Amino acid sequence: MYEKGRISAGQLFIIMLIYLTATSSNTNFDFVYGGQDGGLANLLAIPLAMLTFYLYFRLQERHPRKMLFEYAEDILGKWPGKLVTLLYVYFALEVAVVFARGFSEFVVSVLTPELSADVYLLATVLVAAYAVYRGVEAIVRFAQVAFPFYLVLLIFINILLIGQFRLYHILPLLDHPPGEILFTAYLQYIFPLSEVIFFLGFLPYVKRSKNTIRLAYLAIALSGIYLAYRVIVSIGVLGEGTAQASSYPYIAAIRFVKIGAFVERIDILFLGIYIMMILLEFIVVFYTLTYGVAHLTGVKSVSPLVLPLCFLIVGMAKGIIKDSNDLFLYITQVRSVTSPLFILIIPLLLLLVSRVRFGKSRQEPEPADGAVESAGGLADGKASN
Repeated sequence: MYEKGRISAGQLFIIMLIYLTATSSNTNFDFVYGGQDGGLANLLAIPLAMLTFYLYFRLQERHPRKMLFEYAEDILGKWPGKLVTLLYVYFALEVAVVFARGFSEFVVSVLTPELSADVYLLATVLVAAYAVYRGVEAIVRFAQVAFPFYLVLLIFINILLIGQFRLYHILPLLDHPPGEILFTAYLQYIFPLSEVIFFLGFLPYVKRSKNTIRLAYLAIALSGIYLAYRVIVSIGVLGEGTAQASSYPYIAAIRFVKIGAFVERIDILFLGIYIMMILLEFIVVFYTLTYGVAHLTGVKSVSPLVLPLCFLIVGMAKGIIKDSNDLFLYITQVRSVTSPLFILIIPLLLLLVSRVRFGKSRQEPEPADGAVESAGGLADGKASN
């Protein structure tokens, strides 16, 4: 274990729900490929995402209080385990780079076109660095405090959106070929629903509870339903052609909402809390990346790694991703090919080898709260801050 902090199943539910709905609210892959049938595609992605999380949860049950980087070495041996860690460090770095650049481009596009994206890029990684230093408990407490505001605002805005909804914009349903709908469902599974992979960095800290997997399934199901709803309501407001042409169709739909003659930019109110939720998503990925690098290098504390990783992400984000079009190509042409290796093939291999080596059931006793775990040697006192 890397930290002494513990989180509840309810806190895991909250942070998962935020992660799976924030950035993905304003992607347009399902609009472009599925049109009004993108709503159905999102629903089809839910069972596969649940099956994927079940795989991760079973691995965690067999190796409690350990991260993927640790139990990969227990299962495969030192050097094959190091190779698995290296692969996941690369994957987390790739996602962090694209995430940071995509977020900065989004804020510049919808809020402050007069500012450089580099300002937001640097601010994003520095906030994530501070959050990682504070530890897992501080991260989930922030999510717990911000979640009610996020939820209430979403409900309020979507009630107002219904008034702008036009049913004829989404008809006829099932107008796209089955192959297009299934490909759209696959893309929505790849991003965001399969990114529950990054919660393998949080599962070791969840207090053992019968409700853990149920709440995780509920978070995945609600996220998929919400993403389906946002497709239907956005196209119902904008029309299919306008929604497909927009880089951020959900925000474009929200801009149609007005309250009387006085409040005409309610999207600004939404973006305030929404940007904090996107930051939280990046923190989850950066947390996993930092501890993966720490385990790979064998350092005794994550503190020396945080800032170098920040500047590495900034440098790569500026050099690799140029605009939102590159982000679209990354998801549809790169992640759609490489993601199965990380989200399904390697975890399934680890589970199968674990069963062969250790038998059908391998559960260690739950340590008492506050017990100090020595694996990795990385707990540097931040849990007591």
